[in-house]
Amino acid sequence: AGAVALLLFLIIKVKLHAFLALVLVSLLTALAAGIPVADVPSELSFGFSNTLGSVALLVGFGVMVGRLLEITGGAQVLADTLIGR
Repeated sequence: AGAVALLLFLIIKVKLHAFLALVLVSLLTALAAGIPVADVPSELSFGFSNTLGSVALLVGFGVMVGRLLEITGGAQVLADTLIGR
C-alpha cells in the first residue's frame, strides 16, 4: 500500500512523469523487499517484460478496433452520442 501511495504522490503532487515514478518506486520496493542491489536491474527488467507481454496483445487489439471505428465513422457517432448531440 505504501508503494502505491508513493507512486500516486510522485505522479499527482510532484508531477513526476509516470514512467519515471514507476521505475523509482519499483526500485525502492525491490530494495525494501530485501532483493540484493546487484539483482534489482534484472528483476525489474523481468517484471516489466512480463507485464508488457501480457498487455501488448490487448493494446494491439484496442488500436485495431479504434482504427476501425475511426474509418467507419463509428467514432464520430459514439462521440456525438456521449456528448448528447
